[in-house]
Amino acid sequence: MQNYHIFSMPEGMILNTAGQFIDAYLFIYLINGFFHPKKGSVVTRRQTVGMTILIAGILFLADFLSDNNFYTYYAAIFLLPLVYSMIFFNEKLITKIIICSIFTSLILSFENLVIQFPHTESIRNLIETNRFVYVFRFFVQRIGLKALMFLIIKKLLLWPKQSNIELPTPCWFLILSMSVFGNLLLVIFKIPRRVDGYAVKLITLIFLVILPVFLLLLVKYLCMTGEKNRIISAQISQAKIQNQYLIQQLDMVESLRKFRHDYKAHLFCMDTLLSAKKYEELHQYLLSFHQYQYEGIHLRRFVDDESLNIILNQKVTVAEKYGIQFETDIVLPTDGKIAISDLNSLIVNLCDNAIEACATLPNARISLDIHKVKAYLIIEITNTARNNVQKTNPEFRTHKSNPQLHGLGIKIIKSITEKYNGQYHILSTENSFTTNLMLLDE
Repeated sequence: MQNYHIFSMPEGMILNTAGQFIDAYLFIYLINGFFHPKKGSVVTRRQTVGMTILIAGILFLADFLSDNNFYTYYAAIFLLPLVYSMIFFNEKLITKIIICSIFTSLILSFENLVIQFPHTESIRNLIETNRFVYVFRFFVQRIGLKALMFLIIKKLLLWPKQSNIELPTPCWFLILSMSVFGNLLLVIFKIPRRVDGYAVKLITLIFLVILPVFLLLLVKYLCMTGEKNRIISAQISQAKIQNQYLIQQLDMVESLRKFRHDYKAHLFCMDTLLSAKKYEELHQYLLSFHQYQYEGIHLRRFVDDESLNIILNQKVTVAEKYGIQFETDIVLPTDGKIAISDLNSLIVNLCDNAIEACATLPNARISLDIHKVKAYLIIEITNTARNNVQKTNPEFRTHKSNPQLHGLGIKIIKSITEKYNGQYHILSTENSFTTNLMLLDE
């Protein structure tokens, strides 16, 4: 029977080196996506490539000098990304340790999964006697499963940051405890390589691979549920504030209407008092006009709906106070199915985001277009920008303190868009930013 040793074969060394590059890249991709750079700038492609080559080179030397020692490679694959994150990125050290521990546990566990299964005698003999099958198994172990790891990074580990969600502290410690347990099994026993018995191996693999991934999925589900509730609560609070504002504005408008309706009678009374030289009474009469809350009310007519018209007046007034030129082109359908409360919420959040983005820029401009095309209501808002936001801040992370309390505007917009089976698109250039919504209105 011919037995092979993968590291004595040229193709084995090539695959192992390629696997080291992939390991290094996956860790760099995870850290770049999860943490904020210390200088506040986006990590460049050159830095990513350079650090990937450097870490892969150190992993290669660690394997070469230690004769492919498991413990040496384990230490290197955990410590190198941790040091990289400590040097170039913000966040707490404990968070960095947790992220590196989780990924180290998963990546080594998946590789051991390939080594362990399938474990039938015939397949084992085939692997040990057939060079192609032996090399293919090593290919799956070092390279093939990394596609699964990439998906885990993108869909689970990076998900909280991409969604601007702060995981509760107990979730972090629960995930950390599972990854530490898996790492201890790997380091102490080299699990599952030195475990005998099918049942024991199966239980061990469940703890090493299935349980951590299930835990990540569970945490994601719980956080998504909590985030949806938070968005709904924010929408309710926002609607209450809008209603209070609208009631105040409507009361002021009604006071103005009453005054305008009676102003001829008021003028006649004042003229009578003036002719009779009753100046003190005239003075008191003029003071009585202060009960009318009409100061500053100059409503422009954007749309026929009273509530939306008041909101648009408010946002245009705020924009003009910042020196922003605000242009509108709005044609609302008379038979639209979109609730006016949802439309109001969209306009409030879209306008607030646009005003905040260009409030400090010179010659700033905002344009809001709303019209219906076939079955869809199209809402498009464009504002002046300082640079290409999709390049400088592709995840649209908030720079405000307490990020968990901010960033809900975009989530509310997306939530309402999904409610009407719509589409959400953004387009960013070096001097403008456009948000385009398509909402099914039939």
